[in-house]
Amino acid sequence: MADNSPMVQQLLERLKVAREAAGMTPEELANDLILGPGWIERFESGESIPDIDTLFVLMRRIGIQSETMFAGLLEEAEDSSPAELNRLVRGEQDGDDLVVHFQYANYDAKYRLADATVEELEEVFLALRNGLARLVATDSGDDEKQIKTNAVAAAFLKAVELWPSANPSDLWWFVVYRAFCDPYNHPAQYARLSFEQSWKRTGGWALEEIVVRHYGPTLKKRGLNIEIATGKRKNDLLSQLDIGRKLITDKVDVILTGPDDEVFGVIHVKASFAERRTDDVPMSEALVKTGYFSPLWTMDCKSVPSANPNNRGELGTADGSRSEKRIGIENDGEFSACYSYNHNTKATIQDASKTAAIVLCDFNDPDDAFVQGAVAGWENYKSRREERGR
Repeated sequence: MADNSPMVQQLLERLKVAREAAGMTPEELANDLILGPGWIERFESGESIPDIDTLFVLMRRIGIQSETMFAGLLEEAEDSSPAELNRLVRGEQDGDDLVVHFQYANYDAKYRLADATVEELEEVFLALRNGLARLVATDSGDDEKQIKTNAVAAAFLKAVELWPSANPSDLWWFVVYRAFCDPYNHPAQYARLSFEQSWKRTGGWALEEIVVRHYGPTLKKRGLNIEIATGKRKNDLLSQLDIGRKLITDKVDVILTGPDDEVFGVIHVKASFAERRTDDVPMSEALVKTGYFSPLWTMDCKSVPSANPNNRGELGTADGSRSEKRIGIENDGEFSACYSYNHNTKATIQDASKTAAIVLCDFNDPDDAFVQGAVAGWENYKSRREERGR
């Protein structure tokens, strides 16, 4: 039996008992309703909960009356845990830890957060839900994009604030992404939307917003600026980049500028290495060669469906048999550096053969290795500019 409320379990058990009393096998009932093999067993075990219409169709075909099916059900369950909404992600307290339950392919997956509470998880969910609730008051596509972006960014930044010791990539992949895909966190008018598909764009926009919000104030103190430029502003800034046909405007995510709006860097923001980088790498190589700061900023999300998934990332080991992705960064210099926010990523083991480094960061202190890299990138850009001017 799946982890459902006692009332739901009792209801499904009654359904099974009634089917057996009617002398029907699961296969016969499935054939009668034109259901694929296994669906009746899945309903009766609670692995899938039939919706109300499906439940009443099953009852009618089996021949059980509503009075029998529901008689005394609430009374029998009143001393047990209350029923809950069938959410795609939910929290359960386990001592001082929080266990986050979510659907991951065919698995009822769990992710454990140390020193966390259900109430804190609800704060994250509310940040997302309250942000997305603003969608009901807009009819503009641009406004909708910004509302979704802000809602996801606010939920993630709330999560790293509440759980500073947690792996940021895990919070992104196992908590915020799953919460976004839960239709109950969205206004009802979007009930039929494919939230997994919507996430592909929204998640990318939100990560860019997170980078800017987290690092903007600290970089400003250093005389530098970080922004997501659009429209004419973006075109004016990118017109400074002299890298020829390698510049693909749509692939420019976040821009770094010095005094007087002088562009010295482009940040390539990716949730994972699975995202398309075909255009990013040639453009980044051209930027690096010309003296610009061109880092990869990533959550390095990578896991496979399981009951207890491990968000191991894609960069593999730092020595011995290194992955091609790691070699591309460290030896081939595809980017100025790679800043990963996954605690499972292995940092670069420095030696003379390495052109660029993979560096681990988190959200505890915005004056971190990323800011240091940006400042060094600005100084390097100025030196190259002065050399060209001689």
